[in-house]
Amino acid sequence: MNILFFIYVTLMLTLTLCFVAIVHIKQRPHTESQHEQYIRQITVWLAEEGCAEFEIRARNASERMALAEAIHTVVSHTYGNDISCLKQIVENNSLDRFLLRRTRLSRGAQRAHMLTLMSTIPLHRISLGSIMRYQHSANADVRISALIILLAANPTLAIRAIEGLGYDLSPFDIARIMALLRRGVLPIAYEPLLGSDNRNLRILGLAIVRAFGIEIAERRLHHIISTDQRPTIAREAIYTLASLGRPLHHAGIRQRVDTMSQMDRHLLCRHLSAEGYSIGVVKAIFSEPESRYAEILINSYKRTLTRNTIVR
Repeated sequence: MNILFFIYVTLMLTLTLCFVAIVHIKQRPHTESQHEQYIRQITVWLAEEGCAEFEIRARNASERMALAEAIHTVVSHTYGNDISCLKQIVENNSLDRFLLRRTRLSRGAQRAHMLTLMSTIPLHRISLGSIMRYQHSANADVRISALIILLAANPTLAIRAIEGLGYDLSPFDIARIMALLRRGVLPIAYEPLLGSDNRNLRILGLAIVRAFGIEIAERRLHHIISTDQRPTIAREAIYTLASLGRPLHHAGIRQRVDTMSQMDRHLLCRHLSAEGYSIGVVKAIFSEPESRYAEILINSYKRTLTRNTIVR
């Protein structure tokens, strides 16, 4: 009986200790990860006047990877950073060589990720020739990641590099290049791009006009709609005009819309309705079936707006 009582007491004490330990772990303050520590240190560093008094050291491969990820996070969400400070971090920790070595040893998505990290750090001790080889990869993510590095490292050759591509840039690829423009890393004028016959350059020019709301490009957009024989380019130009809120009742736009597939016309109807164009504008460029479809969409948007206004 005494033995059973002893076992019972021991079991209860063990369960109590386990319960207390679990509660303690749950209530313990969140410990900052190495990646988060580096982000905090880098942002504080960049906010200071100069960076001579600061030093960030990564002691092993795991910490170097966390540091590279932290730099990528900070640079991707900010602009106007002090390159000399970032360069000092890279030099002190040999991040450029570390990431290049990891790139060579990796494949597929992991290789593309290593190249993406390299695109946000100053490169000065490695040859760009070691990056150019990845532009010919069969993996699309690896190709665009290598291109982003080359554009960031040598902006003066950006137009030539994009013009020489042997493949069409996807919307995601264009978005990544636009991120460089927003960071101020890649200063490119939109006019030469819109005037180029190269598909990738013209698509990039349209993206710049749309992203930065360049209304003075309206005449060039109409020229593209009327003359470019590639349906995708002309369609992007129409969408760009609509995103700028410009008038669309032009004969060239109507002619181009008539050549679109039914699905593309419906998609454009939805876009114009969402952008706030009136049914009168829609009827000026669409046939009767699409106009009725757009009218239903526009009325539904009006009902939604009215309902939201009443609720507020």
